[in-house]
Amino acid sequence: MHIEDLRNQVSGHVIAEGEAGFAAAREGFVWNGRKPQATPRVIVQAASVADVQAAVRYALAHGYRVSARSGGHNWSGIALQDGVAIDLSALNAVTIDRKARVAEVEPAAKNLAMAIALTAEGLAFPVGHCGDVAMGGYLLGGGFGWNEGTWGPACHLIEKAEVVLADGRIVMVSDSENPDIFWALRGAGPLFFGIVTRFWLRLMPLPPAMAVSTWTYPLARVAEVTASLKRLSNVLPGFAEVSLSLAAAPPHLGLGDAKFATVILTVYGGSMAEISGLVRNTGDILPDAAIAHTPTTPIDFATLYGIVDQSFPDGSRYGVDCMWSEDADTTFAGLARMVANAPSAQSNAIGVIYGRNSALHRGLPDAALSVTGSVCGIMHGTWDPAADDALNLAWLRAGMDSLDPVTNGRYVGHADLARPGRMEACFRPDARSRIAALAKVHDPQGIFGNRKVQDAIVSQQETAVLAAE
Repeated sequence: MHIEDLRNQVSGHVIAEGEAGFAAAREGFVWNGRKPQATPRVIVQAASVADVQAAVRYALAHGYRVSARSGGHNWSGIALQDGVAIDLSALNAVTIDRKARVAEVEPAAKNLAMAIALTAEGLAFPVGHCGDVAMGGYLLGGGFGWNEGTWGPACHLIEKAEVVLADGRIVMVSDSENPDIFWALRGAGPLFFGIVTRFWLRLMPLPPAMAVSTWTYPLARVAEVTASLKRLSNVLPGFAEVSLSLAAAPPHLGLGDAKFATVILTVYGGSMAEISGLVRNTGDILPDAAIAHTPTTPIDFATLYGIVDQSFPDGSRYGVDCMWSEDADTTFAGLARMVANAPSAQSNAIGVIYGRNSALHRGLPDAALSVTGSVCGIMHGTWDPAADDALNLAWLRAGMDSLDPVTNGRYVGHADLARPGRMEACFRPDARSRIAALAKVHDPQGIFGNRKVQDAIVSQQETAVLAAE
């Protein structure tokens, strides 16, 4: 198949390397201002599922690898690969069956749009914490989102899905239809051997009341705060989500550039009276003398996204890594040290403890998503000048390496996938083996395989060494 044949089959746009518009399409493929070192031969901006099929068949015919992006918001930029890159951003429809409590969702539908559509119908789903993240990559990676303490990871609420396989065929997958592919779809992330073009998701009733409250402390008090969070994790109900933010204080608090530890309690309750009681009880357990306290404030999902997304501005450069652990004290202390010493004041960390009332405490159903822990730590390195890439990446990687002794695994949605071993750490060994075996069956030519991330800064350094030699 020649590229002109591909153009004739695709209703969207086909842009070959070197053609007008290619550089802009490549730049836009990854949301992170820091792009990986990869250049596709062809970018296909799909307008339909048939376009996806044609692009996959073209890649197979030419021996190219295939990558796809739903929204491009993966921190590592693994969606950008050499070969044929398929942009699914036009496939963003959401259809809700209120009576059946099922949503039919295309992969590029974003968390914020999904939440707004569901709220209008009195329904909900554990959508992810960043509004600009698309459902395709979020669900494939497992999906840890709002109210996960009650609803669990989002991938376990997938009822069925439509998948384009390596030969261009469309198959439906579910517990009863192609169950092996369905097993992999729930959590395999970048290791998945196909492209999901549609999900059917089981929905939940919208919580009658939602509210948030915060307590801010000096960063030096992180050990006290952690001790309180450990107590809270085992007394709060699953629908009370408590997290620890380690960052510079929001400007409206007028606290300058100093770093702080902020406890954020988000509750999805039956009434505001119930939530107010939980907030009071939480305040009694947390350390005294908070620098600032935000009282119980009613909130909705759209407002939650407005709060979270301001910490991740478009166009900034990001280096992100994460860890699962069973040691909250060491994890949170290490993250606090990293934030205190960060080269950029924008960098921040999030810590969560999943207590005995959390859905995660009950374990995971059998699926590719196979690694979690009672403690989660995520570090968001955030900066703007490209000249600062090497400095910030060195800080990020040294800090996360210092926490290796208490790290039990990673989450593929936040792992620093440019580093050796990070992808493997996101899955149990038996799950990795099963994904690999299934890939050999369903993608024998490996067009979806061997996806890697290479930092542009590393590539530049290697080029300089070779030139010197």
